[in-house]
Amino acid sequence: MLEAVISIIPPHSWIRRVTSEFPSIIRVLDCRSLPDGEGVQELFEVTCTADLSEKIVDYLRQDSYVYDIDIVKAEQGRVIGSLKTHKCTACKTFAGANCFLVSATSKPDGKLEWTVLGSDTMVKSLMHELEDERVTGEVVRISKLRGGEELTARQENILQIALEKGYFEFPKRITLRQLAKVLDISPRR
Repeated sequence: MLEAVISIIPPHSWIRRVTSEFPSIIRVLDCRSLPDGEGVQELFEVTCTADLSEKIVDYLRQDSYVYDIDIVKAEQGRVIGSLKTHKCTACKTFAGANCFLVSATSKPDGKLEWTVLGSDTMVKSLMHELEDERVTGEVVRISKLRGGEELTARQENILQIALEKGYFEFPKRITLRQLAKVLDISPRR
């Protein structure tokens, strides 16, 4: 399994719009395809100066790129919430890829830096899909997981099957019990 850091310039992104308007850092904590396949739902965290939290929330509520905004926590200097968007091509591409998102963080230059886990084939496929969608991106760093972080072949195989069967999707296409049955293992958590 590889860890890849990919820097992209998203052409249509609420993140880029917010960070160009307000000095802030946005982290995407999770990104899921919507059931209709036309967009994504993102769980996000915004870090900013204390006086900007409410302004950013108001800006998001008026942004035509996003809808169904649910702010979980808005305190001075920090906003956590989820939203849906049909506009972010890069996010839609990532949500459909067979890679695991470790982090996605905005950078001051308007780029978004993704850290993903996946096989060599998965990472190459993601880069080709971004290119096909005309999203400018480059691999900043790629490294093989080592030491205590490395998965056994069996663990990697189980994760790959879970990913392919839709266990990590929202809503899940397969339950833990169903996945355990497919894998012939105990469903204990």
